[in-house]
Amino acid sequence: MRRLHEGLLLLLSMCGITSALTCTEVPGTLTQIDASNGQVFGVNNSTGGIYTLYGNTWTQLPGALSHVTVGLYGIWGVKSDHSIYRLVDGNWRQMSGVKSSSYHQDRLKQIDAGGSHSVVGVTTYNDVYCLEKSLAIAADGNSLLTWISFEGKYKYYSCGPLGCWGVKSDDKVFFQEYSTSYSSCGISRSHIKVPGALSMIEVGTEGDVYGVNRDGYIYRRAGITAANPTGTAWVHLSNDLGRIKHVSYDLGLLWVLTTEGKIFNCKVSALDCEQVPRALTQIDASNGQPFGVDSAGNIYTEYGNTWTLLSGAMTHVTTGPSGIWGVNSNHAIYKFIGGNWTLVSGLLKQIDAGGSQFIVGVNMNDDIYCLPKSSAIVADSGLTLPWIHIEGKLKYYSCGPLGCWGVNSADAIYYRHGVTPDSCAGSRWQNVPGAFSMIEVGTEGDVFGVNSNGNIFRRKGITKSNPIGTYWAQVEKKLGKAKHVSYDLDQLWVVTYEGNVFKCKV
Repeated sequence: MRRLHEGLLLLLSMCGITSALTCTEVPGTLTQIDASNGQVFGVNNSTGGIYTLYGNTWTQLPGALSHVTVGLYGIWGVKSDHSIYRLVDGNWRQMSGVKSSSYHQDRLKQIDAGGSHSVVGVTTYNDVYCLEKSLAIAADGNSLLTWISFEGKYKYYSCGPLGCWGVKSDDKVFFQEYSTSYSSCGISRSHIKVPGALSMIEVGTEGDVYGVNRDGYIYRRAGITAANPTGTAWVHLSNDLGRIKHVSYDLGLLWVLTTEGKIFNCKVSALDCEQVPRALTQIDASNGQPFGVDSAGNIYTEYGNTWTLLSGAMTHVTTGPSGIWGVNSNHAIYKFIGGNWTLVSGLLKQIDAGGSQFIVGVNMNDDIYCLPKSSAIVADSGLTLPWIHIEGKLKYYSCGPLGCWGVNSADAIYYRHGVTPDSCAGSRWQNVPGAFSMIEVGTEGDVFGVNSNGNIFRRKGITKSNPIGTYWAQVEKKLGKAKHVSYDLDQLWVVTYEGNVFKCKV
């Protein structure tokens, strides 16, 4: 019965969602590949040759490796005899191997430099070792390295900004988060089983997770956030490339190797969307429930697959940990209490309830305000609310669990540091490259924006330690010109300039 149950979990998690790849073949033949921060390295095990990509040309490097990795701590590799090397000043320097009481456990067969805490690898006996970051940074081949072993056996192990993923000899998948206690190299000793079965797995520079199963199919883990680093489901990436052996993901490109050694760089195709039978001008979603308004000010929410008209009239509505709020055409502010819209003090043109039980918004003059948690919870018609003015000017402001984002009248993007539920004003602004007409932070901390051309972008690389992330990735779509977006529980809600509403799987 237990095996049957695990089989059902596998079927549900691996086959439930399908997306497609758009790929370009790259000349050359490789058996393993790794990419990070725009650099791509690969090896050909039939010759041992090491290659890196400059422009569209593969350049062979000196030496011979069976596995290569590139990441935060440089370029590392292992040879066919499982000895460990690092590229130092253009030359491969041999590093001291791992040591244990068992003489056979002093070499690595696979190595990964993609983590934020250490270099990791597995031995020929599937024992896992890590090298702490201070040693990894300084490693030059002249000193003995102390590799630390930790519990568990994996045949493939890879780390990223949110933790480490591994697959066992029976293809079961596990995750280990980063921890400051009871850990090795900052990696928790707790192994979290994730439904599914993969023969190899790779974590990208920004935390994206991809894997290949024994049948040569590619999967991407959906729903990964800083608050939920294990994600929610495996998405099958359909393609006609043949049987896949190895993948690596970096800066929006998925590098794919087939069992024949062919090389492809791929992009995930356009969003998988369905149109919602409702015309809206603005939408907001949180914890599985969307709310929206139309051009006449009518307010709607979705129950099941049915959109229900609520009482009242609003131009902007928001839902989140602080409840359901809205503003009308006169900029008056309302809170939904006991099934009714209750007028509260203040004037705003845009409002957001996505923060940790505090409220933010901007008024008709682009002045920025916030309402701390203690006041937002008890807000009612009989109270004068202590709205706190925040320096600067914004036309749109939105918050989530890892901070607040805004855009000004010139479409410049800003992140607000130091925001907490009780000190919602924060401490300082940081300009983030890019230009958006609106921006929204999802319940789990994901950040999406729309530019003046109606293109949608997602912020990649957001973590607790780096809440600003690393770059904007355009979300491919064929929906028309987007005007407004909201993200919740792996669903991206899109409103176009024509008022069409789409619900998309991300």
